[in-house]
Amino acid sequence: MCANIGVDPLASNKGFWAELLGIGDFYYELRVQIIEVCMITRSHNGGLISLQELCNHLRQRRKKDREAVTEDDCLRAISKLKVLGSGFEVITIGKKKLVRTVPTELNKDHN
Repeated sequence: MCANIGVDPLASNKGFWAELLGIGDFYYELRVQIIEVCMITRSHNGGLISLQELCNHLRQRRKKDREAVTEDDCLRAISKLKVLGSGFEVITIGKKKLVRTVPTELNKDHN
């Protein structure tokens, strides 16, 4: 029935409740893609990637998708990744937001 009307039931979308609560297929897929991008770029950036650069990588990966990825979407997805431990966190340095993807705690000595 879905094929007859041109609807893909497995396609992820960002609906009202998914955006409000930060849950749903769109955010699940986004979290997985964030982890993949962070793991791929970790050897180049040492585990700190700017939020803007992360969003640019995600936009390139998701060119074919209908919904664009915004920085707010990335922030919501990363906030849900905190349940995995101290590996993913958004830190602000000046006016720039960075995503920390290393499992060690950055104390004042590391900064």
